[in-house]
Amino acid sequence: MARKMNESEFKNKLKEKIQEKLGNDKYEVKRDENLIYKVVINENLQFDPNNPQNPRRGSYAFQTDLLIIRKDNQLPLVVLETKYGGFSTHDVLTYSTKAQKHKEIYPYLRYGLVVGGINVIQNRFFTHNIGFDFAFALKEIDDNLLNELVEIIREQIENAESILDILKNKNQTRSFNTQIIIKKTK
Repeated sequence: MARKMNESEFKNKLKEKIQEKLGNDKYEVKRDENLIYKVVINENLQFDPNNPQNPRRGSYAFQTDLLIIRKDNQLPLVVLETKYGGFSTHDVLTYSTKAQKHKEIYPYLRYGLVVGGINVIQNRFFTHNIGFDFAFALKEIDDNLLNELVEIIREQIENAESILDILKNKNQTRSFNTQIIIKKTK
């Protein structure tokens, strides 16, 4: 019987496997990176924090579990918050709000919850979620489930890149539609 992982081990293994499956050319998976959630104009009419490329916890930044960035410019694209063995209503409320705060600064950012050691995402996620774009239950770290998760991550990267393109090029988009895809356990 395999030894049960703790949350830190799960996060490390997940980081390693996602990076392996994404490849190393364009995107990088980072662990425990800080992202700004607020920018303040101080009394000298300067931005605080004044160095957004080096955010620190306690200085308007939250730490993320796993962060997928574009290698060429270090731009954050997808955040994965991880839990192992389940999650509580408090977890969903807290991390979902955290996702919203980050999206105020990075409007293209995609945010997901990956829960290891369980088969399904419990209903409390759907009842209390306001900021997550996706969630995934990963009973074990096996290639079939990982391939499914990485495909979702690739789609979320593509979504982030599309929104970035709209913002950068002042695209005059005719429509926008979010599609919900639910896969039930067998």
